[in-house]
Amino acid sequence: MPRLCPAFLLMSLVYFGAPATTSAQLAKESIEAAHAYSAKRGGIGLIVKEGGQTRFERYAKGHAADEPIHIYSGTKSFFGALAVIAEKEGILSLDEKVAETLPEWRDDPRKAQITIRELLDFTSGLETGFEEIYGRSTADKLTLSLGLDAKTDPGDSFIYGPSHLQVFCEVMRRKLKRKGISYQAYLERKLIDPLGIQISQWRADSHGNVIPSAGIYMSGRHWMTFGEMVCRGGEWNGKQIVPADELTKCFKPTPINPAFGLCFWVNSYCTRPDAREIDVEETLEIEPLPEDWSRACLSKQAPPDLICSLGSNFQRLYIVPSMELVIVHQGKKGARGFRDAEFLPILFDGAQRPAPEAAPTEVTERKVKPLFPKGFGGFLKKGAETDAGGQ
Repeated sequence: MPRLCPAFLLMSLVYFGAPATTSAQLAKESIEAAHAYSAKRGGIGLIVKEGGQTRFERYAKGHAADEPIHIYSGTKSFFGALAVIAEKEGILSLDEKVAETLPEWRDDPRKAQITIRELLDFTSGLETGFEEIYGRSTADKLTLSLGLDAKTDPGDSFIYGPSHLQVFCEVMRRKLKRKGISYQAYLERKLIDPLGIQISQWRADSHGNVIPSAGIYMSGRHWMTFGEMVCRGGEWNGKQIVPADELTKCFKPTPINPAFGLCFWVNSYCTRPDAREIDVEETLEIEPLPEDWSRACLSKQAPPDLICSLGSNFQRLYIVPSMELVIVHQGKKGARGFRDAEFLPILFDGAQRPAPEAAPTEVTERKVKPLFPKGFGGFLKKGAETDAGGQ
């Protein structure tokens, strides 16, 4: 198995804390207890790897290791990683204005100021786009997303929804046109193929544009491979898939939401005395959608360098670089009751782990006008039909 690369060890010392040993660190009893918690709440698969070695892998009756699962918003993290690859290759700059590529945005005072980074950390101010992107429309969903309104100034609010990545992929479509490839082909060339993983199915619009916010179906083992690459600082099988210094940009949160970086959820605020645990899936079902994400973390009892790729129905990819630990959790559609702040303390109970110091995160308290009409919450208005749906 590939080993941690020196660049990522350095990154771990700076941001995540001391590197891990290769010995088992999670207690066997805690893994079993975490699995029991999951199984009672609709969990259908759990894989635990430490130091590249499988500690645990179990599936519910009727499910198997090679079964493709819709990872919903777990898809987003692939595009966060792709964005920093594109920056390294000179295709884009995270801090360039989106309007440099989208001239139709230049006359809108808010949209003209949005950067690519703000699309990826969801602080662009764009409305969610749930109905437009996930609704049963025959429109080109990339083009459609360009007409969504900017509800707040860029950087002033965290708005969770598919709009941001739709616009990002339209930017990528135009930038890659001169290379003669699509953003899907670029993803396959730079991430999917080098990792040797398979996307079994994509949700796409009627024009063939894959949905970057919630489109991937893949097996738990293939999702695990992506997580191991992230855990190793972008390295896989001796090849640097994502430059380590670029990958760290994905895990830097914003003052508006200290639990979210560039398409990855993070836990770095958990060590602060004023930290508050949030359950992302529960929070995004509240009507209207919450606007205050300050002081947020996933679990106070999980390591501060924990990274999470998170999707509806309890699809989770947990990554803890300081422990060389990667976990895939799969849930069945319609499952209820799973909470990260309950599952993670069970899993880490009795663990032998370093205590890395999280990077300081300043939180800005802001009063923001309501972004959504009364009665709009969760992921869609009640009764709305979807073709790509979910968080």
